[in-house]
Amino acid sequence: MSPRRRHPPKPSHTPSAPEYPSPAERQAIIERRDKLLYELIRLFAESRPPDDPRFSKLALKYGLQEMQLVLDVFQKSTQRDFLMAEPLLYRKYRRAFARFGEERRFLNKLEYEDLAYEHGSLMARRKFLSIISRGPSRRERELNDLLLIGADYWEDITPPAVPPRPADFAALPAGEYNGPERELLTWGWRPEPQRIRAQAKKAARWRPVIPDLVRMVLDEDLLSGWPGEAASWAPYHALHLLGALQAHKHAAQLIALAKRENDWLSDRLPPVWGQMGEQVEPALWNLLDDETLHPDPRGLAAAGLRILAQTYPKRRTAIVAGLASRLSAPPPYNAIVNGYIVFVLDRLKAVEAREAIADAFKQGKIATDIMQPGDVDFE
Repeated sequence: MSPRRRHPPKPSHTPSAPEYPSPAERQAIIERRDKLLYELIRLFAESRPPDDPRFSKLALKYGLQEMQLVLDVFQKSTQRDFLMAEPLLYRKYRRAFARFGEERRFLNKLEYEDLAYEHGSLMARRKFLSIISRGPSRRERELNDLLLIGADYWEDITPPAVPPRPADFAALPAGEYNGPERELLTWGWRPEPQRIRAQAKKAARWRPVIPDLVRMVLDEDLLSGWPGEAASWAPYHALHLLGALQAHKHAAQLIALAKRENDWLSDRLPPVWGQMGEQVEPALWNLLDDETLHPDPRGLAAAGLRILAQTYPKRRTAIVAGLASRLSAPPPYNAIVNGYIVFVLDRLKAVEAREAIADAFKQGKIATDIMQPGDVDFE
């Protein structure tokens, strides 16, 4: 009997860590991308068409791949609704901090907004108001680093630097989760739309724990958790799973997200409500009409109705009529909420509401710091 042939062990193929540029090289790339972004902004500000030869020159100068990367980031930044901008921007900062925060100080929302305003003012003054071309000041560089400005377009050249949780960071242990929702505590900062869709197909597994998913979304200890730890992102995933499961009976409860001081999630409510289907509509009208709520959450409800009108064309006529009727209602009214309603009608290109909008402006029912007559464009 011949001995059994022994096969040599297969070599292991452990993926090697990606190579990143040196700090000096990385800084040079970032500065080059900043210049490209600035040149693109100037062209867009001048309303240059896509076939303008200046775009081709930029592609030759910087490279097509670099131009596409910066252009993608820029276009995403211009697609924000002002109704939902604040929590979105703070979440982007929070996500960048989770990846690259290292030893930086973590900013609460108010600190972030104040410093972002200061940074924007310094940059605008230097780039657009200064006669002499000069580089960023020391303070602007400090803020650029602290706020992690531009993280979206330098993540490919920057090694991860997960920030360790400081000993004095006030974070209480989150509530106990013992069902399938527990796995969401491990998903981390990455958006997981494909994973959410796959889990939603297992409805029999998730429907019994929908109340626990709602509890997770609103769990203050998770929402206030350390961004560098995966569990603090579980409310984001739980919220999107509720949308995919069409848990419309719990839609109104979720508005509590918009009441938080350090809100980084409420901008996701309108698209999540839109996922919940036509049955969510009564809850959104109730939120829009709730005079005990701050105008901003009511504006989110109007944004949710807009998504329903776009997703379910058969509901569009009724939704537009309902929004227009609120502009025509007698006092009392909230001018800020009416401004949000006009914004939504404008986005819906609701020409049938033109008269109601014009009358509301004439009667002073619209907060003109939200919308002005010239902002409405049904062309």
